[in-house]
Amino acid sequence: MRLRRTLGALAGAFVLATSLVACGGGTSGPDLGEMRDELVGTWELVSAESDDDSWDEQTVDSMADAGMLVTIDLDKDGSLIYNEVGNQQEGSWSVEEDGALTFELGGAEVDVPFSGDTLTLDASGMTMVFEKESDDPNMDRQPKDNVGDTVEELTDELVESDGDDTGDTADVNDPDSFAYLFNDEMIFMQKMIYVGATETAPLDLTVADDAAVLIQITGIAEDVEGDTGYLVHVENRSDMDLVVVNYTTTLDGQDVWDYATLSCTVRAGESDDAFFYFDHDVVTVGEGSAVEATLVALDVNQDLHGLYSMSL
Repeated sequence: MRLRRTLGALAGAFVLATSLVACGGGTSGPDLGEMRDELVGTWELVSAESDDDSWDEQTVDSMADAGMLVTIDLDKDGSLIYNEVGNQQEGSWSVEEDGALTFELGGAEVDVPFSGDTLTLDASGMTMVFEKESDDPNMDRQPKDNVGDTVEELTDELVESDGDDTGDTADVNDPDSFAYLFNDEMIFMQKMIYVGATETAPLDLTVADDAAVLIQITGIAEDVEGDTGYLVHVENRSDMDLVVVNYTTTLDGQDVWDYATLSCTVRAGESDDAFFYFDHDVVTVGEGSAVEATLVALDVNQDLHGLYSMSL
């Protein structure tokens, strides 16, 4: 018996990795006070490029028109918010005596030289160029603020729950509702599917590590039915029950979302495991497979708590 698929695919999702390493030219002998004043504000992605692909200003503008933004907010008190299409981190920034711009994110300090009116950041092999959008940073920014129409498209594809516009509570006992993924019976089934998968090769990939969740891919596996896939470990760091699911999946460049299933429900403050499996009648994954997936963390009311990129 398989978990009910509940999420629709999001076409053209643009998700960037979360680690930041900066590049670009700096200036010598700067007026530090003036530099700090000029840096305060909202910086927005205008282009991105990697060895394999590139996004010009027109592509990024199309993303922005749909509400899909990658932004850096720098406040005058030294705090910062980095949000990449819903994947948000908070940290701090400072200008050192030599004029170097430094970010602190996830406990790590990163030097961020800048030139003129642009910041150029390298993120997991992708070079991203930011320009200043506003002198007023949005320090109240929420993860969902940068997802825009993506959330609406995703919500339109979700299985309808009993809750309506009047704010009814989601019914976890309704097998036709999204909330049913949070039912104890479904969580037990999730555990049984995981236990039934045998690891064929170890992996050590961290997909997400933020205030909401830790998501790790720990191995390649195969179950008794012949389905192959990935062993997934999820730590829920929030105070709400969350489910992690895939809503885009490609294998060797081909869309295989219809044949790939991940559903890992984790109670607040706990950890659990799941098997991200692929229908053996159609596709098989192994050590040489190139799999790209977008994973989302949702609560019982389908509110988005995180949007993450998985690449193998």
